[in-house]
Amino acid sequence: MTDNDLMRARILVVEDDDTMRDFIVEILGSVGFTNLTTALDGIEAWRKFEQGEQFDLVICDWIMPGMDGLEVLKNIRDSRAAIPFILVTVRDSEDAIKRAVDRGVTAFLSKPFMPDQLVAEVLKVLSDSSVLEHSTNAEVWEF
Repeated sequence: MTDNDLMRARILVVEDDDTMRDFIVEILGSVGFTNLTTALDGIEAWRKFEQGEQFDLVICDWIMPGMDGLEVLKNIRDSRAAIPFILVTVRDSEDAIKRAVDRGVTAFLSKPFMPDQLVAEVLKVLSDSSVLEHSTNAEVWEF
């Protein structure tokens, strides 16, 4: 995938906090990502998948009312979709990470994070050829 292709990736940002959601979208837009969709919670995110919307990457908060990030991830994986999934979280316990990996998370981003950390993680996930080939092998990167 070329840099230009990466910037056209279809990214779904799922975050119930308006400020954090706007922050993520602003950061990604500022570096050239042009195809950003948002969901206010896990239920809205899952509805987009059920309606057939296609994404190249999901960036999702873990803790949300209604349907949390792991439930969104489980639904996506149960539908056999191997879309790369970055879980944004304040949780960093070994047990929490293991549960997320077991569900098929691609990468983690710990709150609070700096803009360059978000961009680096997104580029890393999108440019990883095993991810682009829709591998279901989960990998945990340092966070």
